[in-house]
Amino acid sequence: MTSTCIDIRHLRYVVAVADAGGFRAAAKALNIVQPAISKSVKDAELDLGFQIFERSASGVTPTLRGRGFIDDARQVLAQFQRVIRASRQNGEGTSGHVIVGYSALATSKQMSPGLEAFQKAFPRAQLEMHNISTDTIMQSLRAGGIDVGFMMSHPSVGDPEIAQLPVWKTQIGIVTRHGPTSLTVDALREQPLVMGVRENWRPYRDFVDAACLKAGFEPRVVDEAWDVQVIFQRVATGRGVTFYPMSAAESLPATLTVVPIENFDAELTISMAWSARTDTGLLRDFRSMFS
Repeated sequence: MTSTCIDIRHLRYVVAVADAGGFRAAAKALNIVQPAISKSVKDAELDLGFQIFERSASGVTPTLRGRGFIDDARQVLAQFQRVIRASRQNGEGTSGHVIVGYSALATSKQMSPGLEAFQKAFPRAQLEMHNISTDTIMQSLRAGGIDVGFMMSHPSVGDPEIAQLPVWKTQIGIVTRHGPTSLTVDALREQPLVMGVRENWRPYRDFVDAACLKAGFEPRVVDEAWDVQVIFQRVATGRGVTFYPMSAAESLPATLTVVPIENFDAELTISMAWSARTDTGLLRDFRSMFS
């Protein structure tokens, strides 16, 4: 059998480039220098004897053979993650480990009963929680980095190998530091908005843009931030207001409140997602707590 230079690192870098759509974005996501990724991918292509990616000024696109290699690489990485987890569990004497990713939009009291019921039913199982974006949840499910994700449903968020189950719906309101108990659409037209950076909040920004367009106006975004804590901080200092799920009212800082928007048609669906390829009995038990 012909020897190969390809190892787990090469697979991880190839998948990162495919998910990020380019070498620079992949390097940023992995927090490493771009030349290291470029060289590893080039070495993998030389070893395989075909191009994994077509390069262009606008980014990279997997070739036909490259897509097959990337799919196989995802499976290998997912299995690698499961082996490491299982070994750690054996050493710690636990009976299972569920890694959950959840977007900021899903941080609400709707998650708590299911999580508590699972921990009561499986007291020796480890439950690990990570707050990450919806796009990152999808990438992590494909790569095996997490087992289950709670994220917003959106037409642009989908994968034939990632199952999604709607678990709750919520109206979108406005987070403000003071003011009326509700807002009208007309009043909202003039409000300065603080929103998440589109790179990290892409599906939600698209959702809000569509809802505002339907209501007949364009959101006046005056400030953007990467994470929700900074968004809330800027709202608290008077930079503007922000759209947020009404269901997350209890998770807001004490200085802020979320109020409904009259005649604003924006209902958000939060779904639970998991990889159909890597499903297990413990994950099915976990999901049953939310059905």
